[in-house]
Amino acid sequence: MARAITIFLLLSLAGCAKPMDIASVTQIKPNTGSSSIDVYEPHRRRGQKGIPDYAGDQFLEVRTYTYKQDEGRVEIGNASCEISTAHYSAKMTTPARVRVPLYRGSSSILGVVCEKEGYRKKHGSVAPIDIVRRQRFAHSTQGGLIGVAVVAVIDAASDNTKNEWRYPVARITLDPVSKKPKQRARTNPIN
Repeated sequence: MARAITIFLLLSLAGCAKPMDIASVTQIKPNTGSSSIDVYEPHRRRGQKGIPDYAGDQFLEVRTYTYKQDEGRVEIGNASCEISTAHYSAKMTTPARVRVPLYRGSSSILGVVCEKEGYRKKHGSVAPIDIVRRQRFAHSTQGGLIGVAVVAVIDAASDNTKNEWRYPVARITLDPVSKKPKQRARTNPIN
């Protein structure tokens, strides 16, 4: 019983661990010919139609984790990661902060690939979130079913095209490579 309580306390405290410090900011590399963080700027300059409006930028955090026995999920650093979209990419070492462009509802889903010696390469993605709608619906649950219905009507009547969008933290959990026991080399007798 005491061991179960100790494990529970350790797992509870693991979620409270202070995140690793991030020393610098990584810049993206546009592949659109843009010299700024607005990767669509060259398209807009040429007068192309249907190009999303630039809505600012955000510092996206990229963090890597693993599961350890009796500790739960713990943050690990020094993983080599890359985020990419059709319009830009960036390489960094975790934990990292990357300055990424925002285009409201037209913001790209970010592909994330991380690898570290002793761990399997892991692919993931990070989708942008409509912060205004998320907060609107989060507050609606306080009013029960009627509150959700009222907020759904308000949301449907709202112009959500100018809402604020943000990326959540990119959290990639790496799995250790299983170590197989070494087999003894067979020796062939000389005949």
